[in-house]
Amino acid sequence: MMPIAIVAPQPKTILIVDDIPANLGVMASYLEQLGFDVVTAQDGEEALQRAQLVQPDVILLDIMLPGMDGIETCRRMKAIASIQAIPVIFMTALTETSKKVEGFAAGGADYVTKPFQIDEVFARITTQLQLRTMHQQLALQNLALQNDIRERAHLDEQMRIAALVYQNSAEGMLVMDGANRTLSINAAFTSITGYALDDIAGTDSPLFRSHCHDPAFYAALWSALRMDGHWHGEVWNLRKNGEKYVQWMVINRLNNEDGSLYGHVTLFSDITEKKSAEALILRQANFDELTGLPNRRLFGERLAQEIALHHGAGLSLALLFIDLDRFKEINDTLGHAVGDRVLVEAGRRIRAGTRASDIVARLGGDEFIVVLTRIGSLDRVEQSARALLESLAEPFVLDDSVSRVSASIGISLHANAAPEGGQLLNHADQAMYVAKRLGGNRFSYFTPLLQQAAIDRRSLINDLRAAIDGKQFVLYFQAIVELASGRICKVEALLRWQHPQRGLLGPDEFIAVAEETGLITEIGDWVFREAVRWAKRWTALVCEPFQISINVSPVQFKSEGDAQEQAWLAYLEEMHFPATSVVLEITEGLLLDDNKKVKGKLRQYKQAGVQMAIDDFGTGYSSLSYLKKFDTDFLKIDRSFIRNLSTDPNDRVLSEAIIMMAHQLGIKVIAEGVETQEQRNFLLAAGCDYAQGYLFSKPLPPQAFEQLLLENALGPAKAALPTLPCASRMG
Repeated sequence: MMPIAIVAPQPKTILIVDDIPANLGVMASYLEQLGFDVVTAQDGEEALQRAQLVQPDVILLDIMLPGMDGIETCRRMKAIASIQAIPVIFMTALTETSKKVEGFAAGGADYVTKPFQIDEVFARITTQLQLRTMHQQLALQNLALQNDIRERAHLDEQMRIAALVYQNSAEGMLVMDGANRTLSINAAFTSITGYALDDIAGTDSPLFRSHCHDPAFYAALWSALRMDGHWHGEVWNLRKNGEKYVQWMVINRLNNEDGSLYGHVTLFSDITEKKSAEALILRQANFDELTGLPNRRLFGERLAQEIALHHGAGLSLALLFIDLDRFKEINDTLGHAVGDRVLVEAGRRIRAGTRASDIVARLGGDEFIVVLTRIGSLDRVEQSARALLESLAEPFVLDDSVSRVSASIGISLHANAAPEGGQLLNHADQAMYVAKRLGGNRFSYFTPLLQQAAIDRRSLINDLRAAIDGKQFVLYFQAIVELASGRICKVEALLRWQHPQRGLLGPDEFIAVAEETGLITEIGDWVFREAVRWAKRWTALVCEPFQISINVSPVQFKSEGDAQEQAWLAYLEEMHFPATSVVLEITEGLLLDDNKKVKGKLRQYKQAGVQMAIDDFGTGYSSLSYLKKFDTDFLKIDRSFIRNLSTDPNDRVLSEAIIMMAHQLGIKVIAEGVETQEQRNFLLAAGCDYAQGYLFSKPLPPQAFEQLLLENALGPAKAALPTLPCASRMG
């Protein structure tokens, strides 16, 4: 192997070409501090003159120059024999690959990107100085060998000196002869690849025979070198230990003085970490971290592509919106870690139940999407939907626990005239909610009627928000009468909505949507405070104990934290209204809820003295043991039993049994929907404590109920008392 010599270090001259004086000043100052002699020029013509006059060692050339740009300037420099060998490093803020390739084609040796990192600029200048020195010395060496073999020892020493210079480069360097046999490597080469010089000296470099690329790739690389004299790009390679990594590689041709090929010099850096970071960013931007499935963003892109493809080919596709049933119960009872494992397994089952050409994605939470491509008939869609339902209904065996969920699937179809991706997804979402409302574990197709229902629902939600802001809610009150005395001792607060266009609306028309959207929390808070305010007034008027019954949604009990409970109990203290005068009406199902938060909130109210009533008893689970367990105060027999007391013996028997068993548990009974004297007499004889219904009073506005209460307590003659101004609207 022939040695490489390098001249002794001496100050090097750098020509900087930039049309912005501030850039020139900053760069010149940095380079002078690093020990370089600096010459400057502000345009291409001046640069050509200065280069020929000064003969710099390296030229830093801005691409964007007035008049003749940097690339043309470089091209002209390479046409002038006296300066054509001077390496040109382009300076640019441009990132387009085409512009960089054009610069290399013009004869540029390297480039640096603005804004500059001076360490990078210094490294690239040093590298080019080394390369130029090596190139010059290789040519001199060949000439010297032809003249006198006695120079061999001296040139060997010079080679060692050169090695000391470029061993400190952070970039791997490889010098090959004309047959591409390894002549020299630096320390960075060994550090990056694991190969020492003894491993590869005189052989084809392992950089070009790792087989990480196909033969066509390497053929194109060598062809570019033969044609252009240089090549650059990303190359995958193998380290000596077999580990795969990726390089950014620049290869330049080395010519003898007569222009014939001497060999090639290769510079490369390990960009594996950079590529891994880029891949991680790409993965995080496009894939769900938990399941590894495409996320909402990538799904949107792929759906748009599939729609365009299917539309052009006249094909159809189906979108399945999948939502797991009862998944929240798993999170609440077993914890989020178990919930995450269920989601991972659910994603795996969904992916396994689809074709490779189908799209599977996770939108978030327990929502998944499947796009069935190239469907020929609805049979294919329904078979897939049923298979997914069956798969997801199988038990999820996780360590020592077994969890069961099912799924609700909404299906929307895309044909030639069908909606675009976003609308298609909304349609499937609407259909999924229909499946869920029907009990889950089923699929439902989108129909135009669903679309209208969705529009109406959205309008209702907007109107509800406006109702809260516009104080459109009002309370009506229905008397609860003590059967034995006929005295009104309780009242139930009933919510109404004074809609500006539709008039007075009952709760059946909006409560379900308020619960689904979470608006029930704010509405329920207003109901509680307004009801307590009126109850306090009426207690003072009749000068007797008086209870207010307030309906509370299960959603309010299942909300996070205890802020509502604390606020309500604090409000009772603020109003100096006894907690024992408040009755919260809840559903049977709430007592059966295993949620610890629900149980804790119920106990918190009871400990404060608030009483509990079970509404519509007999229509649900009707578990008397739960009534006792939670220290229930009142049980309200549903109107469906009361309605047929005079005609249905079974309803009479059931009503008597409920009253008797409740009394044995120390629970008082309220009958709802009492409309006839015959019903009242039967209930009184059966021992029922209280009743409410149209026999006594329909739901009334607060002023009307107040008059009824006064007449009941004092008699009509004494009831003509002044009342406070109405303040029953939400505010």
